[in-house]
Amino acid sequence: MDWFHCNRCFRRRGQDFAVSTCGHICCAACIIPKQCNICGASCSYLPITDKMKPQEKVFFTDPLKLIQSGLEHVTQIALFQRKQKQRTTAFFQHKSAELERRLKEVTEQGYRQLSELKRENAELKKPLSQRRTPPGPATPILSHSSLHIHRTPPSFTTPTRTQHQIPNIFLSSSRIHPGL
Repeated sequence: MDWFHCNRCFRRRGQDFAVSTCGHICCAACIIPKQCNICGASCSYLPITDKMKPQEKVFFTDPLKLIQSGLEHVTQIALFQRKQKQRTTAFFQHKSAELERRLKEVTEQGYRQLSELKRENAELKKPLSQRRTPPGPATPILSHSSLHIHRTPPSFTTPTRTQHQIPNIFLSSSRIHPGL
């Protein structure tokens, strides 16, 4: 550290240096207790040793080493965050593909049900169209004592849907998206 020296005598060599609370460095020979020998302010001294706290040592560390250490730390942070983003992205890509597959299945099922309903509807319309009377006023049929109107025999009823219910192509969200 070519910059490190006593601010009073400018001595560079030696082991007993201290920094004052006002920010001046002094060698053991230049220290005046409870007073700074440089600015005269009332102060205390912190010995400059390897036993200093990290937040104190940082002021005596080579700036290039600080930058290198800081860059290594920043690089670790950036890698960690990138991995987290990649995991999140992979999860949502997988989830999206799964939902698209399920949507395709449900859509195909809906189309199959719609096709089946159309076919069934056409089959049900055939007997109805054969039994219908042509549109127009009802034709009176005369009998012995009174006038009767021709009606559909009571034994004939419109077929009902008993086998199939209304299609439920929109399943509840808990079945489509089990995790939601």
